[in-house]
Amino acid sequence: MTPQDWAASYRSLFGLPRVHVTAPGFVVLPLTDSIAAVNTPEPLGVSILGELIDRGIPGPVLVRTRPPRRTFLVVADRHPTPDHLTRLERRGIDIGPHRGNVVLPTGFGRYTPEGRWWARPPRRDESLPLLSELVSAAIAVLYGLR
Repeated sequence: MTPQDWAASYRSLFGLPRVHVTAPGFVVLPLTDSIAAVNTPEPLGVSILGELIDRGIPGPVLVRTRPPRRTFLVVADRHPTPDHLTRLERRGIDIGPHRGNVVLPTGFGRYTPEGRWWARPPRRDESLPLLSELVSAAIAVLYGLR
């Protein structure tokens, strides 16, 4: 499959809006007013995904091996409070920059040309979790509030 085929698949089969191919040939999801990305270090990302699964709102999660991180795709409903943001940042969790891009893999295996893979791929029939839900789950994991 070509990068253009992957971009079309992400849009039509997986419901990720505005996915396109950049000039160097990367398939990217732009971060907009409505879609955000939350990056976490490993193994913290594994625990946060587990908490989201327990809550019934897992959503798609990318894994990057270098540096070892997980990227959660979410709906940007509201920005975290300054207190929560500070707590997250202290543990290496950041919210991707508005108007940035997330590079998506062009394959479903663990080894892709982009060096990232889906720990949990997007699903057409499933909504992205809200940013506020992910922040709540991350705070619960960080501070043992389960």
